[in-house]
Amino acid sequence: MDPLSIAIGSALRRVRRSRGLTLRAVAEISGGEYKATSVAGYERGERSITVERFCGLCDLYRIPPEQLLGEIVRSWRRSDERMIDLGALDELGSDEASLISGFVQQVLALRRDPDATEISLRTGDLQVLATASGKKPEELLKLLDPVLRKPE
Repeated sequence: MDPLSIAIGSALRRVRRSRGLTLRAVAEISGGEYKATSVAGYERGERSITVERFCGLCDLYRIPPEQLLGEIVRSWRRSDERMIDLGALDELGSDEASLISGFVQQVLALRRDPDATEISLRTGDLQVLATASGKKPEELLKLLDPVLRKPE
C-alpha cells in the first residue's frame, strides 16, 4: 500500500472516531452514500478515494477538507524523514560527512539545541546536501545509511 493512502486513511479514521461515529453510523448519516465497507477500505488505505468523496466525508465529519488535507500532507512528508545519529556521523570520516556535520551544526545553532544527539534529515535537506556534495540524493543516502534511521 502506498504511504499517502495510508496517511489519508489514518486521518479519516482518527476524525471519524473523534466524532464518536462508527462505520455503520457513517453509512446511516450519509443516507447510504458512504457504505461502511467503502469507508473501512479508505481508512485502511486499501481503496483510493476521490477528492469529491474525501470532501464529502470531511463535510460529514464537520472538518474543513483543507485542514485535514494539511494534516495528511504533514504526516506523509514525515514518513520520508530520516534521523541522523550525530555521534555516528563523526565516525563516517568522509568529505560528505564533514559537509553534513557542518550543515547539522548550523541547524542546531538555529534551533538553539547544541546538545541534540540526532536530527531529522528531510527530503529538501537531502537534495541541498546532495547538490553541495556533487552526488545524487540516492548516492548520498547510501553513503549515510550507517547513520540514518526512520523516525518512530
